[in-house]
Amino acid sequence: MLLSSGVFLSTAFSETVATENEVEQFANMAWIKGGTFVRGSNFKDNQATLKLCRKYDRSCQLWWFSDEFPLKLVSLKSYWIDIYEVTNKQYMEFVKATGHRPALDDTCTTDSCWQGNLWKGDSFSMLIRNQPVTQVDWYDAVAYCKWKDKRLPSEAEWEKAARGPSGNIFPWGNGSPKGRATYNQKWKGIATMTIVGTYPRGVSIYGLHDMAGNVWEWVDDWYMRTYYSIGTKKYPKGPQDGKFKVLRGGSWVNFADSLRGAFRRWSRPDVRFNDTGFRCAKDSKQFLE
Repeated sequence: MLLSSGVFLSTAFSETVATENEVEQFANMAWIKGGTFVRGSNFKDNQATLKLCRKYDRSCQLWWFSDEFPLKLVSLKSYWIDIYEVTNKQYMEFVKATGHRPALDDTCTTDSCWQGNLWKGDSFSMLIRNQPVTQVDWYDAVAYCKWKDKRLPSEAEWEKAARGPSGNIFPWGNGSPKGRATYNQKWKGIATMTIVGTYPRGVSIYGLHDMAGNVWEWVDDWYMRTYYSIGTKKYPKGPQDGKFKVLRGGSWVNFADSLRGAFRRWSRPDVRFNDTGFRCAKDSKQFLE
C-alpha cells in the first residue's frame, strides 16, 4: 500500500488502519509479527561475551552476564515499534504541546554535570535536532509515548526487535559493530551522538535503526536478575514491581560487549543520563502468534 505521502505500509497495516491520524502515527513504525523468538543467552554465549569483554576490561567476570541466562523460546503477540529513537526535535514538540519539563538534568551541582546537558532550558542547537533525545528518565519516556498514543516496549519486545526471531548477537547479525553503530566514544558535546539512522548497515532484521549504540533505551519492565529463569515464556511483561527499570541497547560510551542484543542494564527510573533515550511501541490490532 502506497500513501499519497510516499510512505509504504504493510498489508497488515492496510487491513487495520482506517484514519489519516492513524496513518501518520504508524508511518515510522515497524510491524513485528507475533510468534516465538530466542531470548537470552546460554553458558557458551556467556563465555564468548566474557572473552569479548576482557578485551576492554580485564576485571570482567562471567556472573556479570548471568541475568541473560537461560536461553529460551519466548512467545509474543504482534506489535508495532518505532524505527528510530525519539529525537530532540520530536521531544521538543511534546514539551511545547504539554508543558512537560525539558530534556535536561536540572539537579546538577557541578560544571561537568551541566556539560552533559545538550538542552539549554527549552532550546538546543539545531545541529542535534535529529539526534536521539537524552537526559530523560523513565517517567519522561512513558509520558511522551502516552502523548503519542503509544507505550514503551516490553523488554521482550525490544529484544525480539533487536535480535530477530533466531537471536542474533547484534541487530545486523554477528559481525563487528564497526561502521554499524555509534559506540566507544568520549563525550564531545553536540558531536558525541549521531543522527538517528546514520548507519544503514546496522539495521535489525526488521529495519530498525540504532538498536545498538548511540543511546541506551528505556523499556517498560522492572528489572530482576533472575527473571529469565522464573518468568513466564508467554507474553512476558517483567516483574510486577521493583526498584530499577531495564535499559537496553548500549550507547555512545560503551564497548562492543554492551551492544549485544541480549545485554541487560538497569537504573532507577527517576535518573537522567546523557547516554539514555528511548523509542515507543504500540499494540497491534492483529494478534498473530
